[in-house]
Amino acid sequence: MSTIQSPSSELLREFTTSESTATTTSTTVPSPQHDTRPKSKSQSQPLVQPQSTSVASESVSRSAPSNPTAPTPAPALNRAESEAIGPSTDTPAIKPDTSNGPVVVITLLLTSGARHPYKIDEKYLKKRNVNVEAMDPFNISVYTLKELIWRDWREEWEPRPTSPSSIRLIHFGRMLDDKAPLTDCRFQVESPNVVHMTVKPQEVVDEEDAKTAKGGSRRDGDDESHAGCRCVIL
Repeated sequence: MSTIQSPSSELLREFTTSESTATTTSTTVPSPQHDTRPKSKSQSQPLVQPQSTSVASESVSRSAPSNPTAPTPAPALNRAESEAIGPSTDTPAIKPDTSNGPVVVITLLLTSGARHPYKIDEKYLKKRNVNVEAMDPFNISVYTLKELIWRDWREEWEPRPTSPSSIRLIHFGRMLDDKAPLTDCRFQVESPNVVHMTVKPQEVVDEEDAKTAKGGSRRDGDDESHAGCRCVIL
C-alpha cells in the first residue's frame, strides 16, 4: 500500500532545506576583519614622499656663505713706524748714515734719565711740512726743533706743555737760543748729539708772559735798560 504524501509536507521539506543551505553559506563567508592573506612589501610599508627640488635648493643656498671673498682688514699701524722719536733705550745711538744726505742724530736726555733716539733728515722734514734751505736739517732753528719735538711728544712723558716755547734744550752745558740754527750750536755731523730736555713749570711760563706784556706797554723812548739777575730752573 503506497503512502500518499500531502503537498504541505513537500513544501515544509523544501523550506527546511533552503534555510539550512543559507545558514551554511553565511557561516562560511570570511569576515573582513580577519583577513589572513599575506600582504606584499609595498602594502606593508608606508610610502615616503620625495622632497621637493625647490626646497632642497633653498636649503643649500641658505647654508652657503654669504660673502666668501670678504677683504681682510689692513693691519694697524705700529707705533714705532709712526713716530720719529724712538722709545727709551740704553743702547748708544748709531753713527749717522749720510749716504742719502745730511742727517742730524740726537739723543734726547730727560730729567728722568730716559734716553730717546731722534733722527732728523730730509724725508722727515718733508713729512712734517718743514721748508728749510737745501732741506738740510742743520739749517733749522732751535725753535723749529722744539716745534718738532712738541708735535712728536711721546705719551709716556710728562703732560705736553701748552706751547713749544715751554721746552728748554741744553747742549754742551749751554741753553740753546730759539733763533740760532743748529749749525751754530756745535751739533756734530758724524756722531750723535746728546741734548738735555726740560720743561718750564707753568707758573714760570705765566710769569714770563706777564713780563713780556708789561714790557710791550712801556712808553715810547723809554729804552733804559736795568741790570739784574735771572734764574734758570732746570
